[in-house]
Amino acid sequence: MGLFGGKKKVKDVTDREVTSFEFVQHIIKYPDESDERIIKIYHNLVGDDNLEKDMEDYWGKILEDSFIDQEEFVRITEEFNQKFKRIRMLANKE
Repeated sequence: MGLFGGKKKVKDVTDREVTSFEFVQHIIKYPDESDERIIKIYHNLVGDDNLEKDMEDYWGKILEDSFIDQEEFVRITEEFNQKFKRIRMLANKE
C-alpha cells in the first residue's frame, strides 16, 4: 500500500542491471511481485550473487535501529532464504 492507501507502484527494473543488494532491496520493497518479473531481474544481476549476505546486512541494520527484534529477524531471514532458493531454481529452469 502506498502512503495514502493506494497500491504501491512497482518500479520497473527488469530492463537494467542490478547488484545483489539492489535485488534484495527490490524484493523486500515489493514482496508480492510475480515470480516472472523477479526472475527477469535476477537474470540482470551483475557481480556476485550475495543475496543471503545482502539480505542479512539489510535486516541487520534494521535490527540495529530497533525496528525489529532478534526473533523477528530470524523468521524474516529464513523466509527470504527460501525465496532466494526458489528464485534460483526457477531461473535455472529457463
